[in-house]
Amino acid sequence: MLNQFALFLALFLMTSLTTLTAPLSYATDLNLNLPDIELPEVMANSGSLGTAQEQQAGLALLRELRRRRPMIEDPELVDWINQLGQRLGSRSPNRNPLYFMIEKNHLVNAYTLTGGVIVINSGLILNTQSESELAAVIAHEIAHVSQRHLARMQEAGKNSPLMTGLGVLAGAAVASQSPDAAQAIVTSTLAMQAHQQIVFTQRAEAEADRVGLRILANAGFNTEAMPYFLEKLERSETNAYGDLTKYLYTHPMSIDRLSDTRSLVTQLPKRKPQDDLAYVVAREKLRLMTGQNATTLMTTQLKPTAQQYAQAYQALRSGNPTPATHLNANTPTLAILQAQALNELKRYAEAEQRLHGFAQQISTQAAFNLALATSQLGQNKTTLGLQTLAKLRLTETTSLEFFEAAQQLAQQAKQAAEASFYNASRSLRLGEYKHALATAEQALALPNTSPVTLAHLRQLQTEAERQLLNAARP
Repeated sequence: MLNQFALFLALFLMTSLTTLTAPLSYATDLNLNLPDIELPEVMANSGSLGTAQEQQAGLALLRELRRRRPMIEDPELVDWINQLGQRLGSRSPNRNPLYFMIEKNHLVNAYTLTGGVIVINSGLILNTQSESELAAVIAHEIAHVSQRHLARMQEAGKNSPLMTGLGVLAGAAVASQSPDAAQAIVTSTLAMQAHQQIVFTQRAEAEADRVGLRILANAGFNTEAMPYFLEKLERSETNAYGDLTKYLYTHPMSIDRLSDTRSLVTQLPKRKPQDDLAYVVAREKLRLMTGQNATTLMTTQLKPTAQQYAQAYQALRSGNPTPATHLNANTPTLAILQAQALNELKRYAEAEQRLHGFAQQISTQAAFNLALATSQLGQNKTTLGLQTLAKLRLTETTSLEFFEAAQQLAQQAKQAAEASFYNASRSLRLGEYKHALATAEQALALPNTSPVTLAHLRQLQTEAERQLLNAARP
């Protein structure tokens, strides 16, 4: 039945592609209701996926998005947005798994997909003027997840939050028969979600505002940032920093909604937290990486540090590491940039020394981990360097660039099994299960592999086999 469903959905999605890529001004004319089709057995009779199935669909969708969409995979930015997101998510009324990604996209938008996948456009981040503004948007999206708005909308027979997941499923089902058709299905499916995301109802938006404000307050952010950002969207449909109509389309505004949000804020504790340096620096790095404009920051205290970082980072990107070596590296973020510059100059011992004061970052920050391992391997401390790489706590959203760099470092150290593990780990997070499985199996056959690496490879092998079995089920 799955193959029949896949073929029908392929035809539906491919015929919808030209409509989905129409200009935004025609978006109000779109009919995004589910067609009357036979659903796979996992959804038949129930009308929606249960939470476990939603999470599995979300995981598959996240991996497909990382393959197909221009996601930011810089280790520092990936860790930063996930640490911010998880800080807010820990205050959510329902602790569902959450995955945060940044898409390189100038449009001012953020969107939630099935299974707790939350994507924030670079244009939105650069349009915020404080960390609390960005946190307000993320808290709002988390509220959509915790309140299961996507599943509830699908149950109510409105537009389909599962269309992307099903489209990816369809693409996988026909890939062996026609790779070109599968590519067309996936492309059109992602166009549906990434360019014409779910249009939430006014009621869902109001609920997300209320729950999001509580999340924001409990996480210690300035709750006034939420109505301020909404007012900014209302004041201008477009500005020099991105198209604001996109956010307004996917998150409909009303006078009552804005008024209610302002009223709720007056009932919550007043906080005016100082922006974290990590937010200011991440914003500068994202601006330089994407070439997009950014609004003026509200904070003045951190502007000099942000400017110094931006100048040093841009110089390093241009092949001149010297300016970064002169930074006052009194924070992990600045120490990482300085160590990266010292590594470029082959001053490995100095780079390692710079990072020693922030050793607690080794398991949670991929960029720190890579800089330290590079400095150690540069001094021929092979065992120590590989141990450093292995200390990073890997997650589903760990940067793909981390796996690529770790693979290269392991290859330089002539550690084939470790290099294969990082290669296979990257493939797993892209949904390339056959490649991940084959790479893991080859590595398991290599001699003189450490017990720890063998255990990691077996775990990866088991996960790849499980995903392949799931994909093959009728």
